[in-house]
Amino acid sequence: MNNREAIFVIEALRSGIPTRLSTRLLPDIRENLTSRIVGDLSAFDERIIPEGRLIWGQYGQGKTHVLTTIEHQALDHNFAVSRISLSREVSCHNLLNFYSQNAARIRTPNSTLDGIQHHLNRLQPADISQSVISESERYVNSLPRQVLEDYFFAEGEDKERLYSDLTGTRLPVGELGRIHRQVRGSAQPNFKFKVTEHASAYWGLMADLIQLCGFEGWVILIDEVELIGRLGKLSRLNAYRNLNWLLNWSSTMKYPIYTVAAAATRLQDDLWYGKTNDDRSVMPDTAQLRLGDDAAREMDRFFQRAIDGNTLKILPASESSLILLLDEIAQLHGAAYQWPAELKGAELIRYLGAQPVRTYIRAALEYLDNMYLYGQSELPGLVSL
Repeated sequence: MNNREAIFVIEALRSGIPTRLSTRLLPDIRENLTSRIVGDLSAFDERIIPEGRLIWGQYGQGKTHVLTTIEHQALDHNFAVSRISLSREVSCHNLLNFYSQNAARIRTPNSTLDGIQHHLNRLQPADISQSVISESERYVNSLPRQVLEDYFFAEGEDKERLYSDLTGTRLPVGELGRIHRQVRGSAQPNFKFKVTEHASAYWGLMADLIQLCGFEGWVILIDEVELIGRLGKLSRLNAYRNLNWLLNWSSTMKYPIYTVAAAATRLQDDLWYGKTNDDRSVMPDTAQLRLGDDAAREMDRFFQRAIDGNTLKILPASESSLILLLDEIAQLHGAAYQWPAELKGAELIRYLGAQPVRTYIRAALEYLDNMYLYGQSELPGLVSL
């Protein structure tokens, strides 16, 4: 590690935004979680689509940081990654809309550009015809594949429009037909694409395309899953069903997609075990009425699976792991600014008491900065550290 790298890590800690470099250089205080994710990703080596993971944790316990660590690990293992937080504007109850949000946020290893267009432009039509993308029964609807094939023959603005369609900003059928006739010289087939039934075709095509571009697969990271609870009953049902499919909990996923979702435990407290709301009962019953027996059983299994031993739980970091982290921060601070930095992590932890990890990091940086600049700390009680 050189001086420049140490400065990058210290500044990343100051900003509260982890980087791939900081993930590599700092101890992983929740290695039990990330090691299981890395184990799942290794299944792609055997062309197996593993089941996704749901991560539970209290507010302030580091769910977002864990997802960041997973993102960096996935990129280091040559996966494309999309990361998204649910909100009032971004929900997963509409699978195609949710796809467009994820497709616009694809990150690939060693690239500063979002998306895969710069990778896609290196392919030729023959690459498509020789891949799984060309298999006739690969997707529930062939429209996305036709758009991809037309993309290689289009130019200029039409080419950009087709790429937008591939990433979920759909073009009108008439516009797609016009471009197809112009570049292929024939009428476009009538694919009868229905958003509510065929959205998975876009997900599948993009995942296959990511692999064709040389990556292991597509990792989807979803934060703030508890916000599903703000939706209406039918929208919650659709959101749970879509999440179940993306997590591959019904073993129906045939595309190279691996999903990790993080939720605050209040989702269980407020909506799954609440006195007035109980989605564990309401959703299977609603699925039964709307969609039939298979959908009801799917929802039953989803809620069982969401709290079984395969889910991951974020617990407070142990004191020993925190001390290792703080010791490494002190070493990085010393390497960054070329001084003999020292910090007694155990005393800092005892002084602050039970706190989120970010509080210990901020206090450590403040102490080290003051010792470096003034030879003493201005933090009460920390002068002796």
